[in-house]
Amino acid sequence: MTTEVTAGGKPFIHHHSAHCESGVTSALFRDKGVEISEPMIFGIGSGIFFGHLPFVKWVGLPISTFRSHPGSVFRKAAKRLGGEFVTKRYRSVQKGMDELRRVLAGGQIVGLTTNIYWLSYFPNRFRFQFNGHNIIILHEIENGFRVSDPVLDHPVDCLTEDLERARFARGPLEPRGFMYYPLSVNPHPDLRAACIAGMKDTCNMMLRIPLPIFGIRGMRFLAKRIMKSGEKSGFKEAARQLGNIVRMQEEVGTGGAGFRYMYAAFLQEAADLFGSDELAELSNDMTAIGDIWREFAVVSARIIKQRGQSDETFAKAGGLMLICAGREKQLFKDLDKVTRKLKA
Repeated sequence: MTTEVTAGGKPFIHHHSAHCESGVTSALFRDKGVEISEPMIFGIGSGIFFGHLPFVKWVGLPISTFRSHPGSVFRKAAKRLGGEFVTKRYRSVQKGMDELRRVLAGGQIVGLTTNIYWLSYFPNRFRFQFNGHNIIILHEIENGFRVSDPVLDHPVDCLTEDLERARFARGPLEPRGFMYYPLSVNPHPDLRAACIAGMKDTCNMMLRIPLPIFGIRGMRFLAKRIMKSGEKSGFKEAARQLGNIVRMQEEVGTGGAGFRYMYAAFLQEAADLFGSDELAELSNDMTAIGDIWREFAVVSARIIKQRGQSDETFAKAGGLMLICAGREKQLFKDLDKVTRKLKA
């Protein structure tokens, strides 16, 4: 943790987070005096999800996402915890930057959605085209801004021209200068009611969306495609597509096993809050599911690099994803039953 001072002279404690959106949202609540953990924000905001979007391409390949739509964690958590936030997008770069400066001058810290490629404080090897990276601006400095980036260990400086490019980058999910900040938050949020709402919403998204590309159905849809991909597309193309899935899981902000671990942490906090042994057991189950997702990533990497043994095949990788689908289906069915018995 590192302590900074905002433009309003107020101390700000920077925390390293597992994920940018949940980390920023947690920090914005803490700045208003409400101590709430990143896993709590992630769970209350219904962050865990799965979707495979064959019609939406990123670097020419379909997107697979292991979390809900960017921005939804912040939006749902703010609503369920009782926060009044200002959210704005801009057509004009100048208007967007002028408004950022105006809000900072009033002593308010500001959350932004950016493209990580243009944030030059990241080493080149970590920069790629992704329009969903969230950061907090603490105050303006000479030729730039002081930034609390939740995936870093300490605050950093960002040049004005780099921040402009990052805020107004083009491409899928372009941020259009999106900025958000709290006007007020409920100092005593009803955590029990917020947790119940988040868990019910998550169960519905994972179990009841009728389209075959979302939730548990989406996992099975993609798993079967992976199992047949070597024969259907040839090794080179199948490996390229599998590599993109693993990149989405382990590197890009769509998350994967890491989000399963974070949701497990949320379930453990909820178990303590409600005094529920059943939620504690589900937390352990979700941790085990995260381990299988990690195994899927390792097996897939061996296939791609052609370093594996003879049993490292596309069928094995797809089979591991099918196991994850089965385990998650049972977990969310059990969570659905448990949630119906909880009282706010």
